Amino acid sequence: MRLPDGARSRALLLGTAAYDHLAPVPAAVNNVEAMREALVRRTGIPAAHCEALTNANDLTEVGAAVERAAQGAKDLLLVYFSGHGLVDDTGMLHLALPQTSQGLLPWSGVPFAFLHRAIQTARAEAKVIVLDCCFSGIATQVLADAESLILGQIRVSGHVTLTSSPANSPSYAFEGKRHTAFTQAFLDVLKHGSRRAGALLTLDDVFLELERLAVERDLPRPQKCVTHTADKLALAENRYQVARGSGPIDDHASRLGSRPATEEPEPPVVPAPPDQALISAGAVRDVRFKTVRLTEGYDEDEVDAFLDQVALALLEPAEGPQRLSAEEVRASLFTTTRLREGYDMEEVDSFLDLIESEFERRQAITAPETGKA
Repeated sequence: MRLPDGARSRALLLGTAAYDHLAPVPAAVNNVEAMREALVRRTGIPAAHCEALTNANDLTEVGAAVERAAQGAKDLLLVYFSGHGLVDDTGMLHLALPQTSQGLLPWSGVPFAFLHRAIQTARAEAKVIVLDCCFSGIATQVLADAESLILGQIRVSGHVTLTSSPANSPSYAFEGKRHTAFTQAFLDVLKHGSRRAGALLTLDDVFLELERLAVERDLPRPQKCVTHTADKLALAENRYQVARGSGPIDDHASRLGSRPATEEPEPPVVPAPPDQALISAGAVRDVRFKTVRLTEGYDEDEVDAFLDQVALALLEPAEGPQRLSAEEVRASLFTTTRLREGYDMEEVDSFLDLIESEFERRQAITAPETGKA
């Protein structure tokens, strides 16, 4: 069993957050960004082969993106959608775009049959669809109408489809949360892994963890539709095993510079008051990390170079344009070392979390002026 061949794989992440005729789904954009980052970090699919498309103008733009991914994929083809899912009067599922309306659904949405056909005819060895369709935008948002996820519509040869809920049950997104419940669970599985799986997470392992989290979090049960043995495909390294020291030390982890998972959930970040900095440029310059050898660490020169950029950015006023964003800090990657000294990965990651929170604080200050969070 192996991970996807990044050079021969493609991922397309679709999301619609703003609608002309439907309630907004702000989490959809966050979902797409986080899923792209997780796939690049965990599966080995390079960023250049992982396309994100949010708030697409029309069906043509979506179709062109699907065709690009389908034509480029020889190993793994993965398509993800977050947004409203609507059903027409014939019971067929449509993925909603910004201009979609129920009255003109066949003319304004993306018929799932189109996506089905493009993926079915793709040359990829493994094909995966992940659907997280939301339907309303109030405190507890319904993601899928009782009839919108009709499993009979989504069977593709040699393919796995994961859906956020069964056909007769809604899925949820909670107000104030960055991600919808299903996508958050998916991200958690990729980040923390599974104690029941081996060194690599298969799609079946991912699904079993999604089921477990659905029970724990009192969420609707996700659904899986599989043909042949496609769910035995390894999607990512199992971060649970890596954290325990029993996972493989391989080129995949080295290329990504993946940060280690922790067995305990990460504590929530408590935002600082707007006028109180979480960290200063001086603290960044003065930080000293423990060095490790014969165990995985981060390349010291790469970490130092990045922290030099951070220190310069922190010298800028909190109000006004910023040299760095929280997203850029979150996406930082470093080569891992073993035979030579490197910085302790856990210490570096904890320090980067603090830096990320500081830039989130700064972005919150400038948001009213720039219109960007």
